[in-house]
Amino acid sequence: MKKWKTLDSEFLVDAPWLKVAKEKCKLPNGKVIDDFYTLWQPDWVLILARTKDGKWVLTEQYRHGTGGLEVEFPAGIINAGESPEQAALRELQEECGYTSDTGTYLGQFPVNPDRHRGKFHVVFIDNVERAGSTNFDETEEIETFLMTDEELQKKIASGEFNHPLQIAGYYKWKLSAKNLAQK
Repeated sequence: MKKWKTLDSEFLVDAPWLKVAKEKCKLPNGKVIDDFYTLWQPDWVLILARTKDGKWVLTEQYRHGTGGLEVEFPAGIINAGESPEQAALRELQEECGYTSDTGTYLGQFPVNPDRHRGKFHVVFIDNVERAGSTNFDETEEIETFLMTDEELQKKIASGEFNHPLQIAGYYKWKLSAKNLAQK
């Protein structure tokens, strides 16, 4: 199987948090698609933070895409020059007031391989402690709470925790933890 060839690309939206490109692509069979649209967003980090007593640090905040309050793991944009682990530690402090010295990088995923050029990275941070206050961006209003693994799985099963990328990151950790325990 061969890759498509991009013949032309034009940004229709070029904002700091989102870019939309109209691309002209040539397929391996010679067919040309004149208007294939791709989305570009900054890479971000998903933070799977767990306290010393094994509870997950979760957030609830309004999400305009769904028009509702959503239960999620903490997450945030990776700044220029930051590693995903550094971004995870910074964002966890800023959004939730929890700290740790180190995190474990579990890998990266494409946001949507079909049309999206962004990636998200998954970092697991164990034994976090509440230490200090939050520092929200001007567009953020976040509530933080703790939940057991059993409670989290019930919320995933019921659809109350419904962010598919975050669920994928959680199950990446779950499978990694299971594999580590078997060795």
